[in-house]
Amino acid sequence: MPLSIPPLLPLQWLQPTWLWLLFALAIPLLIHLIRRSRPREITFAAAQWLLPRQQRHWNRFVLRDRLLLLLRLLLVTLLALLLAQPLLKSDTEAQENVLLVDPRIQAAELDDFLQRHPELQQVFWLQSAPREVSAPRPEPQDNWRVLSRLSTNGTFRRAHILLLDTENPSGHQSLRVSPDWQWHRIEDTAAPAVPDLPRIAVAGDGPAWLQPVMEQLREQLGTGFSFTPLTDINELAAHSTANTAQADWLIYDTAGPLPAALQTFVQQGGLLITGQGVQWDEVNKFTALDSQPAAEAASVGRGSWLRYTQDWHSAPFYQRAALPELLWQQWSLQDWHFQFHSRSHWSIDSRPETPVPDSQVVRLRKIPLDRWLMLLIALLLLVERSIALSRREAGMVHTAGEKRHA
Repeated sequence: MPLSIPPLLPLQWLQPTWLWLLFALAIPLLIHLIRRSRPREITFAAAQWLLPRQQRHWNRFVLRDRLLLLLRLLLVTLLALLLAQPLLKSDTEAQENVLLVDPRIQAAELDDFLQRHPELQQVFWLQSAPREVSAPRPEPQDNWRVLSRLSTNGTFRRAHILLLDTENPSGHQSLRVSPDWQWHRIEDTAAPAVPDLPRIAVAGDGPAWLQPVMEQLREQLGTGFSFTPLTDINELAAHSTANTAQADWLIYDTAGPLPAALQTFVQQGGLLITGQGVQWDEVNKFTALDSQPAAEAASVGRGSWLRYTQDWHSAPFYQRAALPELLWQQWSLQDWHFQFHSRSHWSIDSRPETPVPDSQVVRLRKIPLDRWLMLLIALLLLVERSIALSRREAGMVHTAGEKRHA
């Protein structure tokens, strides 16, 4: 039976630009050639008895130079390969005892689920790069995007998916899935109720157009719309810190530095809406909004700050029929929390999924080689230094002997 030689495993580079460092191989070679010198001829009595031994001694030095040159070339080569971060690919097989866990699931709930499913031996966090649950709990990601990315991973082709029974917003049109996935869920009884509309408050009197605009918005949005004046902004910050916010959006119309209480409100996830006269020295990176009325926005902590660049007390600002709609649109776009609950949703029972065919599955896993290269570099460096030092000591002994004979 003829023997078949398996093909070499493919190699991938994370930073292939570092391979240009291989041109540095010329440096040790040039140093070796420059430092080469012919041996000095010293004539003294009975030199004919020493010439054969001296020649043999010089040959050993030439061999040692070549060995050092080879070691140094190898060191430069391995350093270039290490910086290029090679990855070795190997074949993978789909495992049926793999479980991908939503990071929002608590440890007690996960333990209870695993006791009811002892066949699931490999448990990973549901992430773009899944890690075992023994690793620290990661921050929750968009489950839709994560699952779509893992749908082509051969390792998790037959995995079990454990999710909370909650809706998951995303911007995807459909969910890419493996047709072999097994779906499981845990009831999320602690999910807080989300208001249909954000609660709006105003600190101080506000601009003159604010009250009529709020009345028009209440007529358009219905009874769920809330707009209240605040008498104490410190109370607002205290409630924000305790996650019992009295307002989601706050309109502030007092020129000058922004009070510390309102800074806390924004950092805890609120939307602050001000005119151009309000300053906050710690925030200086704004993004201009291409809309009317003109405004700029900045992300601060878990919230955002929307600041109008033109005087919102002037007639050109508020004398427009579509002002309530324009303001509502601008405010909504800057409230990440409100947008989070305004997107399309999916649940485990109604998934807009698209099965991924086997032809698109990547059945290779990447094995990093960094540790092996670092170990090899350390060993070669130790050998190179040992040989270089021994040669230096031998050269010093040889020079001292020549001086005594002279």
